[in-house]
Amino acid sequence: MPALMRHLPTRCNPATWVLGLMWLALSLTGCQSQQDQAGTATPPPVGHYEGSITVAGQPKMRAALDIRHPSPGHYEAEFTVPTTSTLSFVADTIFFNDNQLRLQRPARPAQVLTLMLDGDFWRGSLVLDSAKVEIILLKRGMPTPSTYRVEELAQDGGSAWLFSPSDTGTPGAALALLPDTETTPAAALWADALAREGIIVLMLPAVDSASAPLETPRLQVALNVLRATPGADTANIGVWAAGMRAAALAEMLAGPGAPRAAFVIAQNVNVSSGTRTALRELRKQQVPILALYGGSNATQRAMLMRNALGGRRGAPVRTYRGTGPDLLMPEALSPRFGPGLPKEVVEWLRGQ
Repeated sequence: MPALMRHLPTRCNPATWVLGLMWLALSLTGCQSQQDQAGTATPPPVGHYEGSITVAGQPKMRAALDIRHPSPGHYEAEFTVPTTSTLSFVADTIFFNDNQLRLQRPARPAQVLTLMLDGDFWRGSLVLDSAKVEIILLKRGMPTPSTYRVEELAQDGGSAWLFSPSDTGTPGAALALLPDTETTPAAALWADALAREGIIVLMLPAVDSASAPLETPRLQVALNVLRATPGADTANIGVWAAGMRAAALAEMLAGPGAPRAAFVIAQNVNVSSGTRTALRELRKQQVPILALYGGSNATQRAMLMRNALGGRRGAPVRTYRGTGPDLLMPEALSPRFGPGLPKEVVEWLRGQ
């Protein structure tokens, strides 16, 4: 059996843990000693490793792996591919045994990095769904500072994932990311991209149906978790929702006694009469709204959204041609963000 080393915070956050009992059911192992969990297993070798990914018929891509040991019994691993950012991720769990390292990407179980240690080299492969590419990495020194940390929050119906930047000295924006079934596969890519820019993301699992009564308790607890997360600017916590969830949340947030969101990002929302009324009410309440569209009929749906927001010139409604509903463009190995993304979203968030 492989040795299991969980990626967990250096210390437990009592506020987050209590809120987790309400909805996310955080595992008690989050407060246990890592040494108790790992036993006498050989720890993974700490260091910064650089090398390349070999893809048949394509130029080699640079890649790097950082294995960190920030505190006793606590290990972190981060894999980065500078030219294909959607391949980069921070692993929440490290499996290491008999010189074999295995990293699985949080919320994307089909992306798995498996490497064998050979002196100062790691040799192995990266599996992406049905694709498999070869990797070789050489130790170059000490690990670079961590970018962000990720923590799994288990609950009924699937796990939520908290992506929180390592630097908590300067308070920053935070958001609850609520994908629909269509955009769920890309949600972890967006969470990674935003967390690297200092934005805290709580990614919730997709649901089969969305309505204001169902989404209200989910959003309320999610906002409370984000407020209790170190580094969050409690005055700048909002929500990003897709499809029917975006419509349901708009109607819920516009109602009396609704949870307070500092901003709303609506992705691929179809504007109904109820949604139109809710959006205009949110505008009256001076809640900033950013609408993003990709996939089929994106231009037509974006036009309806502009009208719903009052037809104002320069309304924050953006269409990304050539992308799917997830705002990604397909490529041979891994999809890439649409033109101007994620930069445009990050700049909008920082401007709120």
